[in-house]
Amino acid sequence: MAKQKTINNEKVNMKKTRNNTTKPLAELVYNKAIREEIEERVRDRYLKRINYLVGANNELMSELEQYERVRKIDELAPDDEV
Repeated sequence: MAKQKTINNEKVNMKKTRNNTTKPLAELVYNKAIREEIEERVRDRYLKRINYLVGANNELMSELEQYERVRKIDELAPDDEV
């Protein structure tokens, strides 16, 4: 009976040791997955914002170029003053 108790205690100790070593590992894996998910969300959000701003900048640049072309044409056109 004493031998059986010793064997059972050893099994319990092994389970505790296994849990103590796997629990931190599981926490690390979980934390890494959460961190990667957060980074992906932030990256996506900022990429959308950057793309929006680049598009708006391109649109403004087109309007500016168009304005400059019109202005240049007006400067080159002869005055109708008599």
